Amino acid sequence: MEIKSSILLSLTFAGLSFALHAEEGPEQYCNSAIELYKEGDIDGALEEARWCVESLEQLAQAKQTELFSAEIDGWVRGKVNQQKAMGISTIDATYRKDDKSIQVELTGGAAGSMGAFAALSQLGMGQAGNKVRIQRYTAVVSESDNDIDLMIGLKQGGMLNFSSSTAGKDAVIAFAKAFPIKELDQ
Repeated sequence: MEIKSSILLSLTFAGLSFALHAEEGPEQYCNSAIELYKEGDIDGALEEARWCVESLEQLAQAKQTELFSAEIDGWVRGKVNQQKAMGISTIDATYRKDDKSIQVELTGGAAGSMGAFAALSQLGMGQAGNKVRIQRYTAVVSESDNDIDLMIGLKQGGMLNFSSSTAGKDAVIAFAKAFPIKELDQ
């Protein structure tokens, strides 16, 4: 019995320690990186700096996710999904109105990869379609059968895509005009 209690107590403290560590924010990681650097622990400083950047990116993504409002111009949002792999993050959600839906996807990356990502988004802007101006951004609208795709290259790097197979071109453009693009691009 004593061994089981000891193990349970150890696991509880380990879980609490992990939870407390997971709740640390960028300030703690960034300060820790500076302290380790001052102490001459370059490897430790690099690891803490990575956690500092990761924490900041998570905060930025959370702020962007908040901009996927529950309702935009009569369109109601479903679940917001967030993913991150290899330094590239995506946030997507589907908005519905009557029997129509519009999928919105924001794709971006870490600050170091933004230059390359911006170049890729500009390549996409060369695709076939009609260029339109939305909130001082150039967008490309392409149609294929019943599919409408509207792509906007953001100034900070990344892409914002609106797509639908049930809403018409005019509805997708009107929705994009109501979406908080400028706020996402900050």
